[in-house]
Amino acid sequence: MSANHAAVMIGAGFSKNADKISSTDKWFKNWNELSDMFYETVYGNAGPGKEYNSSLRLAQEVEITVGRPKLENILKEAVPDEDYGPSEVYTKLMELPWRDVFTTNYDTLLERAADKVSKRRYNVVVNQEDLVNSNDAPRILKLHGSFPSQRPFIITEEDYRTYPIKFAAMVNTVQQALLENVFCMIGFSCEDPNFLSWIGWIHDNLGKSSSQKIYMISIEHISEAKQKLLFDKNIIVVDLQELYSEKEIPERLKSFFENLRKLIEEKDKKDQWFDLSEIAISAENSFEEKTKKLKVLNNSYPGWIFLPWKMKYKVNRVLEELDDEWDFFAKKEKLVDISFSMQIEYMYEYVKFLNIVGRPIILETAEKFWDILENSKEKEEKTEYKIQYIYLQLLRAYRELADWEKYDLCRAKILESTLKYEEKQYLYSNDWWMKMYRFKDVNLIDLLNKWDLAQGDLYWPIIKSSMYAIAGEKVKGEQILGEILPKIRQQLVKNSKDEYLCSIEECIVSLLNFMRQGDWQVNLDAEMEACIQTGDVNWWGENEEYCSHLNEKEDKKPETSVQTNYDLSITYTSHMGRCNSKIYYALDYLRFLEQTGHPFRIQMVTNTKGFQRVIETLYLYYPHWCLIQILIAQNEKELDMLFGRNKLSGMTQEEVDNCIQEYIKALDLVSKNIKPENANWSTSVYDNSAKILPQIISRLCYKCSIEILDQILDYMLILCSSNVRDNFKGINKILEGVCNAYTEKEQGERIEKILRFPMKTNERRTYYDPVNYLKRPKEKYKINDDLYNNIIIQIRQLMEIGTAQEKADALQRLIILAQLIYLKQNDEEYLYQCLEKKQTCEHQNILYHLNKERYKLNDDLILKSTLQLMEQDSNKQYFSSHTGSYRELIDILPDVQSDAIDYKKIFSVMTKLIKTNIDRKNDQQIAFQIEERSKQSYRIAVGLLLLKIKKKEIISIEEKEVIEEYFKTLQEYYNASNVLEFIEKLLLEKFNFSEDIYTNMEEKLWLHSEEDINLLQIFYLETSRIKINIKQMKRFGTFSNMVYQMAIYRIINTEISNVMPVLWLLYALVVNNIIVERETKLLFINLPRLMKDTTIGVEDFEKEARHKLNCRREICVIVSEYYKKGERNNNVLEWMELTKNSNEFVEIRNIEFE
Repeated sequence: MSANHAAVMIGAGFSKNADKISSTDKWFKNWNELSDMFYETVYGNAGPGKEYNSSLRLAQEVEITVGRPKLENILKEAVPDEDYGPSEVYTKLMELPWRDVFTTNYDTLLERAADKVSKRRYNVVVNQEDLVNSNDAPRILKLHGSFPSQRPFIITEEDYRTYPIKFAAMVNTVQQALLENVFCMIGFSCEDPNFLSWIGWIHDNLGKSSSQKIYMISIEHISEAKQKLLFDKNIIVVDLQELYSEKEIPERLKSFFENLRKLIEEKDKKDQWFDLSEIAISAENSFEEKTKKLKVLNNSYPGWIFLPWKMKYKVNRVLEELDDEWDFFAKKEKLVDISFSMQIEYMYEYVKFLNIVGRPIILETAEKFWDILENSKEKEEKTEYKIQYIYLQLLRAYRELADWEKYDLCRAKILESTLKYEEKQYLYSNDWWMKMYRFKDVNLIDLLNKWDLAQGDLYWPIIKSSMYAIAGEKVKGEQILGEILPKIRQQLVKNSKDEYLCSIEECIVSLLNFMRQGDWQVNLDAEMEACIQTGDVNWWGENEEYCSHLNEKEDKKPETSVQTNYDLSITYTSHMGRCNSKIYYALDYLRFLEQTGHPFRIQMVTNTKGFQRVIETLYLYYPHWCLIQILIAQNEKELDMLFGRNKLSGMTQEEVDNCIQEYIKALDLVSKNIKPENANWSTSVYDNSAKILPQIISRLCYKCSIEILDQILDYMLILCSSNVRDNFKGINKILEGVCNAYTEKEQGERIEKILRFPMKTNERRTYYDPVNYLKRPKEKYKINDDLYNNIIIQIRQLMEIGTAQEKADALQRLIILAQLIYLKQNDEEYLYQCLEKKQTCEHQNILYHLNKERYKLNDDLILKSTLQLMEQDSNKQYFSSHTGSYRELIDILPDVQSDAIDYKKIFSVMTKLIKTNIDRKNDQQIAFQIEERSKQSYRIAVGLLLLKIKKKEIISIEEKEVIEEYFKTLQEYYNASNVLEFIEKLLLEKFNFSEDIYTNMEEKLWLHSEEDINLLQIFYLETSRIKINIKQMKRFGTFSNMVYQMAIYRIINTEISNVMPVLWLLYALVVNNIIVERETKLLFINLPRLMKDTTIGVEDFEKEARHKLNCRREICVIVSEYYKKGERNNNVLEWMELTKNSNEFVEIRNIEFE
């Protein structure tokens, strides 16, 4: 009833409790008396005798004999509704929290009683039409009609026979109520034909064991035989004569209703736990007062194993008042000032309260309590248990904070012999979590196997089951839950409203279903469990509340002071300011999941609706706790929050080195606890970690020392040669990061080790031969003969008998090997033969670069292949989505013989390509590819025309016409770019020197868009590659100086967020020796500001941090070019010193000035 799942059925007998309100000798007739009236109407006093079995048959005879109006008059005579009013018994009945009130009575006593009840509102339903929109409040449903005129009054046999058809909506309403609610029958004989039909339908469809109980309230004894008959119909008799034998009949119902109301109020009060106004905890209270009130709260807790969401507001209000940091009152008593015994009492009740409500102890509180315990010498035997309890709670806090130094100190303080059973299990589980959090080299399954729980323990088996699932033994976890669930239900049968048992069953059922969803062999419809209790706790409902609140838009940014550390063995500190309600929701949610044994992921099944916001909210304060959740959830999307460039910028190289060493140990432990057959399937936190840890290390290696890089490389060689390599995701990212972090010289010193790595790419493409990431040296390396021979043998074997992928990997290794070391002549010839057989543009290009002298004619093949590709891309009928490009032609342009090029043909083809691209440029799905193809064609056009200029070749009129058409089309593609206009004039010598064209150019240069800047950069990169001496060409030189000036002024006057394209342009200008002294000095003056503006802060967004790093790197490269040209300005030297700073990222450290 307190859960709003009780309905009542009121019969004719209840009308006997009405009060007479007029001077009358009428009374409410019972069925026998009403039957007598029917009999006398049909047969009179001369009938065959009053021996009849069916009152309904008699009513039918009355209707047939004297008509329906006479029958209704008899009913009104038998039910004197207007002469009676509802008594106190009626009022007490209607004050109870019924879901609905059903009645077969015709009188209006219930409606009139409801009008007297002020705290409840009832909707009255007297016909089927009234059912519409009636369930917004409890209802009084008149099933058989209602006085004065709501007909028909159901009384005859025919009325009952046709009732299910004529009143189907009413029947459905009653049946639905019988399904969903406990039913109470008062004044009801339980022999009504309709009622018997309804409960029969319930039993037929659900079975008696699954049907809700029906209680018949009887004011007098009912024979044992009849009670058994009723019980067989799932009806339980409540004998009020036995319960209230000392009371008169009229008082029994009244006492019953009063006691029922009292029990409901007690239950409601217990369910509400406490009244905020009554408990009245205030920041002004002394610690003695706070302690007393906390003790009341702790002792009166109903017993749920997780705090229902409906309690959140009250609990948060209490915690706000208890927060010692909210110092609104100048004279407020301080915890440090009271006696040690009072401190212990308060801390004990406080941490006990936090444990009950699922609120982690934050760092500031943990530090304060720890200091009190450590600094006091007043140890009393009577407080020892409470001190131990406080240490236990602090232990969990230090584990959540990853303060392992304090954890170990706190663990040493705990005396297991003094702990009760519950605290011992709490300690065992906490130690298990600690070993998992710290990646201790222990077998987590063995620890669980040794965890001995008491036979009657109902809670800790849930936690043990969850731990088994996390560690990879889901079957054992399911088995434990399957064994404990019947035990819980046996107790729930005796006490179905017990909060502790209800919440235990809810957790077991939701966790068991969570586990079963991951088993593809399970028939979910058949195997999914459902709770038998009808309590008001629902695990998924609570989970949804947390997720909903976490995903709400944040109004305020929390005030914080934070220093993060991701080392598994090093302490870190974090401090939370105010306005942190979202942080507490996130903390409470993680505790809720842990206390109920529900991880974010079990095998392939996830519960991650609130995961992202938890990590976003807590990563600054609880980075390691967040990391563990990322591993459990196997969710790599949030890694940048913990290990992005912004966070790494706040760490020193030494801190990064320490982190990597710990993560390598963790990686090694993971490799020992996974199986090769699980490469595509996650069964444990170890499998999940194998997918995440490599990606963390790959991020860290961009800031670590060379010694740690070597450790990573050594371990990667071991791991990549093992049978569990394919279980790890991100190994390729580690190898790429490590290789990129080495300088060219450092790579050469480690070449033999790198060449020992396997060359075969795995099926999941998570491993690539690391030689792919090596820089091509200016001088080829020398390696050991034995190693050389072993590698060549492997390559030739794979090329002969390997799969298609293995042959491709072997050939790729041999191609790169030819660029890294000196191949023996026969091996070199073998490589050439393999490439010659391929007959592709890409392989012809490789041959050309491997041996330009031997394959100098390949440039013609590359040119023809590129033109074919461009013609294919110009087809407007379909989009050619090839992954290749025109880079092979771009690569060889500096070496191409211009007299061998058909300029008319290539520019005609490129014009057609651009025209096609104009039609497709607004298609977002292919926009990137279209832009790349257009830029590459522009680059080829610039390169070809620069070749003409370099060799002082004349452009024919026919060629000029085709080229001009190309630039005209390109102008259309780029929306009349200023840059293209000038570049076309420069390349085709179209200037009319009688015009002041440079003034016109200078004006337009300042209007250049980012697109224009990119086009300029491409132009100058090509002049550098073609080796055009711009200074010796007047028209080029004047234009270029203006571009340089524009670039410098843009750099020093533009926000760092928009400066990247101009930096690329400046680099292209400087390598072309285009330097204007006055503007160069301006740039040097601004170098310190640029260094400051590109310094990454931990509060930067990751995208912003990466942009700053890219800008910083590009500026440093530009400055190094100035240095190489002899500039020794102090600000230039400061940038050189920056490259020697160990705390800079490797992208900066590896820039060479000398």
